[in-house]
Amino acid sequence: MNTKGSRQAEQFSSPTIIISERLNEALVQIEQRFLDGGTVLVAVLEVFNGLLASLGSISDTLREDEAAEATAELVRTGELIAALPAQQQELKERFVQIDAYGHALAGEVLAMEDTLRYLRTFAVTAKITGAGIADFASFAEEIVERIQFASQEVRSFGERIHALQDLIVHARSGSEALDRHDLSIPSIVDDLGHNAGAIQTQRSTLSDLAGKVTGLAMKVQGRLASTLSSLQIGDVTRQRIEHCQAAFDIANTHLARPDAQHLTLDERERVTFLITRLVHDQLIAMSEDFRNECATIVRNISAFSNDVTALIDLQNSMMPAGDDTAKLSAMGLVRESLEAARSVVGVIEQSADEARRLSIAVGDMVKDLVESVETIQIVRTDIQYMALNTNLRCSKLGEESRAINVVTNELRVFSARLDDVTDRALSHLKLLDEEASGLIRKEAGQDDDGEPELVARIEIALSHVTLAGDTLDEKLDDLQQRGQEVAIKVAKATAGLDFDQDLTAILTDCIVLAAELIPADTNHDGPDSLLQAVAGEIFATYTMKSERDVHCSVFGMDLATDKVEAGQKPQAEPQSDDALFDDALF
Repeated sequence: MNTKGSRQAEQFSSPTIIISERLNEALVQIEQRFLDGGTVLVAVLEVFNGLLASLGSISDTLREDEAAEATAELVRTGELIAALPAQQQELKERFVQIDAYGHALAGEVLAMEDTLRYLRTFAVTAKITGAGIADFASFAEEIVERIQFASQEVRSFGERIHALQDLIVHARSGSEALDRHDLSIPSIVDDLGHNAGAIQTQRSTLSDLAGKVTGLAMKVQGRLASTLSSLQIGDVTRQRIEHCQAAFDIANTHLARPDAQHLTLDERERVTFLITRLVHDQLIAMSEDFRNECATIVRNISAFSNDVTALIDLQNSMMPAGDDTAKLSAMGLVRESLEAARSVVGVIEQSADEARRLSIAVGDMVKDLVESVETIQIVRTDIQYMALNTNLRCSKLGEESRAINVVTNELRVFSARLDDVTDRALSHLKLLDEEASGLIRKEAGQDDDGEPELVARIEIALSHVTLAGDTLDEKLDDLQQRGQEVAIKVAKATAGLDFDQDLTAILTDCIVLAAELIPADTNHDGPDSLLQAVAGEIFATYTMKSERDVHCSVFGMDLATDKVEAGQKPQAEPQSDDALFDDALF
């Protein structure tokens, strides 16, 4: 080839070099914009995964079956608290009855003391009267000793009765002090039942909202994943730009070979024109696909931003109503009700402790009192037998013992009165013991079903409600923080994601430059063998059907699909557009 032809070919191909350089700029733009955009969207996707995980933990906290079980437990606790006034009333009635029995026993003590005074008087009289009778003095002395022993027992009996009355007074005063608490119990029970229902309502509402937020978050997450998938247009466009650059390189390589030196300038120009037209048409098709896909990405991002705004608004509706401490959550209200109940029941429990101590004290005291009464009865029997023996001896002594006989008859009559008194005392003691035992059986706060005592039940419920409330508040705070993080990330992403700015301008410049190089009468006349080799090798670089279609429209089917030169390894079968989108990783 002559030197003049070479200079003309170099001069003519210089615009293609400019196009290639501009395409290099486009590659840099794609590399930067789509890589940065993908990184931002992946970061947003990770934030959304955290948001969904937080929503999942809230949904676990708001399980309906647990809410129903907790509500039922609180209602049961309310029922037990509501039963306290009736139990306290029964307790007070038992105190009154025990007090009545105590007073009755105190009366019996007085009766026994009076009877024993009469007996002591008669015994002393008998001792004086029988002073002159043999062996009678010692006999009368023994009777006096027995009566004194009985008097000591009665005195001890009376002291214990007085101690019992002091216990009863103390227990009754503690019970009567509960009257003002009884007035507050109905409101506590009403609040507890109402607030327990409010817990279930709040849980149900939050659960529904969490479901809606989760559904919208998954929708946004899906749109985000779709947008990430659409970013593959960057990788596709990069490949197609590289294929355009490769077309120029392949043509220049073939034109520089020794076997192409015989070509005339016109023949070289035809090859260059055809390759330039091919690049021009490929750029037009590429730009159209790029603009369409970027428009889809922009629409998705716009909708994505709107969805996130709606998501945050919906999520905020799950949050507590500001800093107004007067507007407590349902769990906070239940906690207040339980704390009030614990205070009242605690006072009632103190009364129950008094009742328990009184019951134990009465039980022990009744045992001792019964023994005392039985001792008095034994003394009474001894006196009667001794008086009877005296009567028998007096009947043998005749007129000398008539006075003594009268006195011992009185001893027998008055000692018999002790039978009635002690029998009544034993009867009262039995009733007293029964009432005292009833204090333990009906002790405030204890269930017949083997359930925990009421105070313990309230403590357990209070602990569970406090823990559940704190856990829910913690998870809602976490959800709010994640929501704010999502809003910030999305705002930054939507503000910075600009994929087609400058890129479209570069591609348009390349299209204009290529169009200026292409003459109006471009045809396929020229070196067929060279064109076949160039077209075939270029065709082998394509990975998309749309590229092959453009290629065939420029070169024709026969020329376009001709095999590469002998000695070159054919490339793998090009993929379809869909397959490329599925496999591409940018």
